[in-house]
Amino acid sequence: MPVTRMREKLQAGEAVIGTVVSLPEPFVAEVMGAAGFDFLLIDMEHNPISDYQLQTILIGAGRTESALLVRAEWNDPVRVKRILDIGAEGVIFPWVNSRAECEAAVSATRYPPAGLRGCGPRRAARLHGGLTDYIRWAQENVLTLVQIERVETIDLLDDILTTPGLDGVMVGPADLAISMGHLYDMDNAEVDGAIERILAACQKHGVPFGMFTGSAARARKWVEKGCQIATIGGDVPFIDAGIASTRAEITAILGR
Repeated sequence: MPVTRMREKLQAGEAVIGTVVSLPEPFVAEVMGAAGFDFLLIDMEHNPISDYQLQTILIGAGRTESALLVRAEWNDPVRVKRILDIGAEGVIFPWVNSRAECEAAVSATRYPPAGLRGCGPRRAARLHGGLTDYIRWAQENVLTLVQIERVETIDLLDDILTTPGLDGVMVGPADLAISMGHLYDMDNAEVDGAIERILAACQKHGVPFGMFTGSAARARKWVEKGCQIATIGGDVPFIDAGIASTRAEITAILGR
């Protein structure tokens, strides 16, 4: 499975690059998955994607070689249970600010005795040869990533990053910047300094560090520093870029 390859790359210290899916359209996800990204990040936190729409996205992207990760709306075991039962291969938890919250995130993605995930993988089991095979696979392979989004959380990273079962960290740079008082200046140099501290803590504890980098240039910058998980663009940004490029060409043709 694609997520197994992603896990192997992370464990080997390699970097993986994905992109964000925000539109509830399975064909869009299928096209993006065929583009060769290591993973697709389906964002339910900031987009109006229902559980049914998530299922259609996962079906549309299911034959691609990209790992299928979902950013949950919140660190809620009920929501996470449904996301995984539908067929997601990993979950990104927003706004994790303590060891207890990180432990809760890990628990939501594991069946007992390792966690508290309820058993009912209606679709997921069909993708892995049946219930028993899926449970065995899921216990070892579902990815659990948590987002660090507040500057106060940096001082707690030694506790958070030693949580058993944690597979990686994603920095939310916009919310991190806002938590530092840079609502209108998210590219402030102080923000990069805070991100460097998170990166250093991850490297100290051997936990893969990731970030929503947005652009290829920013992804390159942080991958060169040791970032292992980066996102570039997304369905809507790609549309925006295509429109802008075409509009520039039209302007050149018409001279206006």
